[in-house]
Order: sequence, then structure tokens, then C-alpha cells
Amino acid sequence: MAELKAPRPLAVVTGASSGIGYCLAHCAARHGYDLVVAADQPLGEAVMDFESLGARVQAVQCDLATTAGVQHT
Repeated sequence: MAELKAPRPLAVVTGASSGIGYCLAHCAARHGYDLVVAADQPLGEAVMDFESLGARVQAVQCDLATTAGVQHT
């Protein structure tokens, strides 16, 4: 019988392309979390950084400070 592994914890981080959001996502990835990250700026480089730490990452580029950005997601 195959051993079942517990799912990894998941963190959702907004503003993850830079600054505090990036630092929070980086810290979560370093501590074993998978990530859903969002930002109004491109996330490609940040995603590569988080994945290099072992995180599985889903990125959403949108502006959550606007109604249109929230509805887009």
C-alpha cells in the first residue's frame, strides 16, 4: 500500500512581485509552503525564485486594489 503524504501548507500572498509581499512569499517558500501569489506587476522572476526553494507556485497578475482587478481573478 502506498504511503499517503500530508499536503504541503499553502500561503496566499498579494504584492508578491517586490517589497514586503515578496519577502513574505520567499519566507513561506523557504519554510515548506506552496504559494498562490498575486501582484499587479509581472511575477516571472519571483516565481522562479520561489520554485527554486521547492515551492509549487500559482501566479496571478492582477490589481487587487481595483474592482476590475478583483473581478478579473
